[in-house]
Amino acid sequence: MNSRTSSSSRRKHELSRKIKIRRASTRDIDILIDQRRRMFEDLHHWSDSEHEIGDRTYRRWALDLMRRKLFAGFIAFLEGSPVAGGCVWLREIQPRPGLLVGRSPYLLSMYTKPEYRGLGLATRIVREAMKWSKSQGYGAMSLHASKLGRRVYKKIGWRRTWEMSVRLGGRPSPARRRR
Repeated sequence: MNSRTSSSSRRKHELSRKIKIRRASTRDIDILIDQRRRMFEDLHHWSDSEHEIGDRTYRRWALDLMRRKLFAGFIAFLEGSPVAGGCVWLREIQPRPGLLVGRSPYLLSMYTKPEYRGLGLATRIVREAMKWSKSQGYGAMSLHASKLGRRVYKKIGWRRTWEMSVRLGGRPSPARRRR
C-alpha cells in the first residue's frame, strides 16, 4: 500500500468514527422518507408524481407501524446531518414448522449518500438492525437485496435464498381504500 492509499484509508477511518448511528423516532420520518426515495432513485427511474404518491403512502404506513412498535429505523449522522440509514419492519408471516411466531424482521430502505459510501456505514446499520431484531427475540431476518447491496450482506453472514415472483399484468394497482 502506498502512502497516498494509506493516507486516504486513514481519513476514511477517521471520518467513519465521527459518524454516529441512532434509532429513529417518529420525528425522523422525513429523513427516512428522503433516504427511501433516494434509494429508489438509485435503483430505478420513476416519475416525480409516482415518488410523491409513494412518499405520502410510505409516511402513513411507517408512522403507523412505528407507533405500534412494528418498525424501527436506524440513521447514521455526521455532525447532525443524516448520511445513511435503514429500517426493520416486523412483518406478519404465516406460522410453519420450526417458526411458530407470526412476525419476522425484514430489512428495508437501506441507503447511503454517495459521498459516504465505502466507509462501512451500511454494514454498521445492518448490524444495528440485526442486534435490535435479536433483542426483540427473533432468530432470523430477511430482505430483498439489490445487486449493489448484496456484497454488504454477504460479508456479514447473510446468505442468498431463492424467491420467485410473477407480474400479473399492467402496473401495480394502488392500495384499496378502506371502507
